[in-house]
Amino acid sequence: MTRVSLPASPDAPPRPAPSLTEQAAAALRRLILLNLLAPGEVLNEPDLVARLGVSRTPVREALKLLAGEGLVTLRRNRAALVARLDPADLVPLFELEVALESFCAGLAAERMTGPEIDRLDRLQTALEAARDDRDAYTRLNRQAHRLIVTASRSPAIAEAHGRAFPRLERARNFALAAEGRVAESLAEHQAILEALRARDPGRARTLMHAHVARTQALMVARLTEGLRR
Repeated sequence: MTRVSLPASPDAPPRPAPSLTEQAAAALRRLILLNLLAPGEVLNEPDLVARLGVSRTPVREALKLLAGEGLVTLRRNRAALVARLDPADLVPLFELEVALESFCAGLAAERMTGPEIDRLDRLQTALEAARDDRDAYTRLNRQAHRLIVTASRSPAIAEAHGRAFPRLERARNFALAAEGRVAESLAEHQAILEALRARDPGRARTLMHAHVARTQALMVARLTEGLRR
């Protein structure tokens, strides 16, 4: 169903502009989620002030906000750190995602509408075009996965997926940075699309299971290698 944007009511109050703290938090969040600030990296306040173009107070408040989201580790009388990625915490979440998304792919093969398949096809084309743009690729990848979950027509699963998926975004991007993973991921997405278009639940389920499990394996391998250094 096409979403129609309704005009704002003339009586509706204007949406307030984001505060400097919110702007700083959004900029830092993006850098951390895309691993442009690496796990364990020191967050030096003067450097962040220069990088973000705001004063120290918004930077400090932004760090507190991101600490509450589990993205930053605050230390007494020392600079904050980008929170480390711990496989012990992430593997159970990936296992949940494997179960949810593979099951949803099987259902979507039976329940997906023609327009939804067309939209997924357009997302695949956009992903191919964005292979060298990590920010755009991440956003489009999120949309593609979410579309398949939504197309399963299982609101309870979609709700559970919506809670778990954001917590894995940074780890997923960490795995995506592995050499050759983008090309590999694109091929996996294409195969899943073809299984959905063919209305083959078993193949769609198997391919999605392998796709998410591969991301998990790469994440664990890269983090384990980093810990050994």
